[in-house]
Amino acid sequence: MIDEPATDVWARVGSGDQDAYGQIYVFYFRSLYNYGRKMTTNIAVLEDALQETLVAVWTGRGRLQGVERPHSYLLQTFRFILFRKLRGDRKLRRLANTEPGDLDFGRDELLIRLDLQEDLRRRIEQALQTLTGRQREAIFLRFYEGLSYEEVAVIMGISVKATYKIMSRAILQLKTTLSLPVLTILFLVRGLA
Repeated sequence: MIDEPATDVWARVGSGDQDAYGQIYVFYFRSLYNYGRKMTTNIAVLEDALQETLVAVWTGRGRLQGVERPHSYLLQTFRFILFRKLRGDRKLRRLANTEPGDLDFGRDELLIRLDLQEDLRRRIEQALQTLTGRQREAIFLRFYEGLSYEEVAVIMGISVKATYKIMSRAILQLKTTLSLPVLTILFLVRGLA
């Protein structure tokens, strides 16, 4: 989980401080960009959505006072804007047939911090591809971004109970596919972050 900027930075943005806004922009840019790369390979659409999200923070700065979890707020806003752009982009017809949240976990992204044997890497990649798009998205948000179940629920627009259900089914599917104990699965998935 990333460390949030100090609360006073958000308060300063809310009162129109452009320097504080610059700090927010720099701090969250990479996190939002990495999340967006899981959704699309179209960099132009991704960058447009990212810019629109960060502009929305500035133009809606008066509402920031009530935001308790800025990271979750930004991810949720970015997700909404990105999906709206993806649905509206006629060049991305192939995405229109996929469910929002169909993430593509590539080899470099999955195991960048693990030094596992090649066979285990292949097995994990194949196991993740057996999950639904929403399950992969929930795993990404929970383990890669380090968000709580409540934050994942808000970002994905579902209830906390549904988030637990999605995660539970995903972990059980991985357990079945990999024939490994649940604790080992959790260790491996956390290590992917």
